[in-house]
Amino acid sequence: MTSRHQAPVEHHDRWPMPRGWPTRRVTVMVAWLLPWLLTVGLAVALHVLHSPEPVDEGSMPFVMAHDIVAEEVPRAVGPIDHLPGAQQAAFRFTSHFSPMPAPGPEDWLRIHPERGQTVQDYVDSHPNEPEPGDHIYILPLGRLPSERGPTTDELAEHARRFFGLPVVVLPVRPLVQLDVPSRVQGDHRQLNATAVLDVLQAEVPRDAYCLIAVTLEDLYPSDDFNYVFGLARLKSRVGVFSFARYHPAFFGEVPADDPGFTVDRRLMVRRALKVMSHEIGHMFGVEHCVHLHCVMNGANHLSEVDRAPMHLCPVCLRKLHLTLGFDPEARYRGLAEHYGALGLDEASDWAFQRAGYLRRERGG
Repeated sequence: MTSRHQAPVEHHDRWPMPRGWPTRRVTVMVAWLLPWLLTVGLAVALHVLHSPEPVDEGSMPFVMAHDIVAEEVPRAVGPIDHLPGAQQAAFRFTSHFSPMPAPGPEDWLRIHPERGQTVQDYVDSHPNEPEPGDHIYILPLGRLPSERGPTTDELAEHARRFFGLPVVVLPVRPLVQLDVPSRVQGDHRQLNATAVLDVLQAEVPRDAYCLIAVTLEDLYPSDDFNYVFGLARLKSRVGVFSFARYHPAFFGEVPADDPGFTVDRRLMVRRALKVMSHEIGHMFGVEHCVHLHCVMNGANHLSEVDRAPMHLCPVCLRKLHLTLGFDPEARYRGLAEHYGALGLDEASDWAFQRAGYLRRERGG
């Protein structure tokens, strides 16, 4: 990697961040505090507008940032009164979810100030809808050793439980059979991810909802970008993502062939499942989330990927629910079991808590 500035998790031909983007000359403290100060200022402004009189002599009511989020999320979710009670609960903002953290100077939202996508925006975009018998296809590009990330069976099981469609893993395609441009960036070869998508787009199986490729080769979307973790197209139902940057050996922090150094495999599995969920989410028409901390948040670097949760927020969950019609409680329960089998205890506990909450809401 030749620059501290890193490319987005995916690219929709907008908000480019070219190599050489100048580093902002602000202190880390100011960069982190400023968004929260602006949020507090917004809260005060809202109360000046909506609370013309103080509660009592010399005092003024104050709304915390949490309260602003609690008002914004229902607006983004839209009407749910027609749903059964337990399903309504799945799309409410509760303590299980966290507001977006304040972006740092190199974080996605600081570089790409997106407006976000409400559920109504999602409906109006006319996302692709799966037909009966549709599958998610996974295509391995080159060898994927298990010490560098999840196996293809683990990827397939995650996609099945996360999106609720059957999954097919295609035979490994050797990289020598992939005729796409490449380049050398630092010490690593990179494949042109845009060209990979062009190849995939011509090969989408007839019974595929989408086709996603996975590789250990590093990726770049265009000459202006250093790299991407993954790339997907909202309408064309193709995507690709890479394990390359998940292991410290990629950055030269440890020798790649050092038998005395081990990395917790769960870290690399967690990263891979997040990025795959994110990219397949785009193929379902879900854009980047700005409403809550969510797996669909944009990520500009590996630290942002690590900070992001593995789950969808209520807004993004509702988008998938409209398209797929799953039972939210059963989905959470299935994901909890899956995460537990992978040793991802924190994600498993969270999903079990959500399933329990929805069970109580339906009176079970």
